[in-house]
Amino acid sequence: MSLVLHCSRWSKRIMGRSTESSIVTKCATVMDILSEARQPLAFSEIVERTGFVKSSCHRILAVLQGEELISYDKPSRTYRTGSRLHQWARSAWRRIDLQQVAAEPMNRLSEATKMNAALSILDGQTILYLRTADYVPVRYAAHSGDHAPLHCTAAGKVFLAFMSENRKQELLESLEYEKFTEFTLTSAEELNRSLWETKANGYGRAVKEEVLQVTGIAAPIFNEQDDVVACMSLWSLEQAAGSADVIAQSEKVKAAAEEVSKIIGWRSS
Repeated sequence: MSLVLHCSRWSKRIMGRSTESSIVTKCATVMDILSEARQPLAFSEIVERTGFVKSSCHRILAVLQGEELISYDKPSRTYRTGSRLHQWARSAWRRIDLQQVAAEPMNRLSEATKMNAALSILDGQTILYLRTADYVPVRYAAHSGDHAPLHCTAAGKVFLAFMSENRKQELLESLEYEKFTEFTLTSAEELNRSLWETKANGYGRAVKEEVLQVTGIAAPIFNEQDDVVACMSLWSLEQAAGSADVIAQSEKVKAAAEEVSKIIGWRSS
């Protein structure tokens, strides 16, 4: 009898672990589906995509909702990812070292194009360079920690073009439009017109606007909420590569920026 009792208890423990594992797997499956969906899903859509029976799906959704990992919208009768998951995502993003994530794609971009590359973020009314890759050393090239204006740099135009309309107008009205070369845009109206082209093309360009001998292009790096959090830039001296040659590399710059975007959680539509 003791052996039978022991086996019975062992069997119950194994079954309990199997059940718990099954619940965790099902919860993860639902979270994967809701995270990847571009819009909230109805119960029937979740059942269809998971293949779960309705009763099991109801139970899993109730557990996730109780833990605030998903939320339910009564008017539309749909489910979406919840506040707790978003908090986890924000915490994970804060721990990501963007410089390290972008280093390899940026270095590959520089080597492939034989041009200089840079990673920058928006810092008030300027851009801040986090990292640079100089294929061709230049005395006045930007380095990590350096700032540059928004109105005459490719990255600056990207940050302006992709921000909210209110924030953009606020900055356009407050920027100091210092004239660096004869090609520098020196008014809010001129700059705003170029921003429409920047957003339409998916990248920005600055042709001899900050430095007379330099042409630069830049592409946006998005986070999981489709916000632009950084820029990948590429630039060259006129004697090494003409403006047309630099601009011709726009797809490579966009691809490098997209690679970094996906690493930090962005999903293309």
